[in-house]
Amino acid sequence: MKEKIYTIPVNEAYDVECECPMCELEKKLERETLDYALGAAMMEPDFRTVSNEKGFCTHHFSELFNMSNKLALSLVLDTHLEEIRKKLDKLSKSASALEKSKGGLLKKSGSADFAANLSAQLGEISDGCIVCDKINHTMERYADVLLYMWANDEKFKAKFDKSKGLCLKHMRLLADMAPKSLKDSQAALFLSSMFAKQSAELGRIQEDIHKFTLKFDYRNKDMDWGTAQDAPIRTIEKISGFIKNDVE
Repeated sequence: MKEKIYTIPVNEAYDVECECPMCELEKKLERETLDYALGAAMMEPDFRTVSNEKGFCTHHFSELFNMSNKLALSLVLDTHLEEIRKKLDKLSKSASALEKSKGGLLKKSGSADFAANLSAQLGEISDGCIVCDKINHTMERYADVLLYMWANDEKFKAKFDKSKGLCLKHMRLLADMAPKSLKDSQAALFLSSMFAKQSAELGRIQEDIHKFTLKFDYRNKDMDWGTAQDAPIRTIEKISGFIKNDVE
């Protein structure tokens, strides 16, 4: 199959030696989105409107804080906090009314209703993240492209078969997308192939993590590490997706 502009990122990810090529795509996408959020996006009103409304999750706030542009981050925080205060101000009358409410054994006060409304509003604030939304949307598109390539490009299919599989998070994404992106017969073949591949790769990585534990027994001090020396980080990433690893 002739390479197209939308297939290049997926093909390049499958050229990387890693536990999950989809994680390679996600890492690159996350970095680009974070750079954009404190860069070009500062001059785009539409992005600022959405970022003011949704904000960022704890993980992506942490990543933004660790970047160098503290002024841009502060501008984002200023307008996002203003939006948060507007949302909470809608409950101010109800909060004041609680002081005057009189509960009793046979009369339920409004505290439960207010608590539920406040919790819902706080949940909406804390659950929003414009970076997560961008990543999730784009990763679905990458999954769709991957499945198209698997069904139509024998060279890519061979790459997929030779890879080390996926993390469980991206295995789930492809399992969700396969029935939507492929014909039923193709989806069945893909899911069967992916499941067999994952079973083998999980067995491989468990051998490594088990060997890692054995190396801490003094009786095995002369045992060769083989591929087990970095087994903890690879096992975590195989189970849950990539994590930031500052220890090299």
